[in-house]
Amino acid sequence: MSEREGAIGLVLRSVTVEDLRVILGELGEFWGERDTAFLHQALYVHEFGETSVLAERDGRIEGYLLGFLGQRGDGYVHVVAVRIQARGEGLARRMYERFEELVRARGAKGLKAITSTENAGSRAFHEALGFQTEEVEGYSPSGGARLVFTRALG
Repeated sequence: MSEREGAIGLVLRSVTVEDLRVILGELGEFWGERDTAFLHQALYVHEFGETSVLAERDGRIEGYLLGFLGQRGDGYVHVVAVRIQARGEGLARRMYERFEELVRARGAKGLKAITSTENAGSRAFHEALGFQTEEVEGYSPSGGARLVFTRALG
């Protein structure tokens, strides 16, 4: 399913395995120097592709969101990224809105995402979207804390 966004020529659609290959080849365009390849497993597309969102303009991937409906009924955003040159255009917000529509249609009662405790940009973004923020111990691979963002769906 895709959605065209007016005059700006942006299309929101599901992520494919081929898209994931392109994204992996261009990670620096989305994440700079951060090594995030481990977050981009093909299983997220194979198993949850219908709830993942790709933002594309003129055939170029501008952003993506890999997410799924969790076992407790929350739409869980695993990873979201916008190409560095496309930031500030509201693409992440649009992808979150589309993701919400997709998981709501599958019975989601809330949305959830996590990030590292030092990620002030992610915290500000999620709080601007109405998420509650809680620091939770034991969420990282080493057992450390993560910021957990939650928002109920009315």
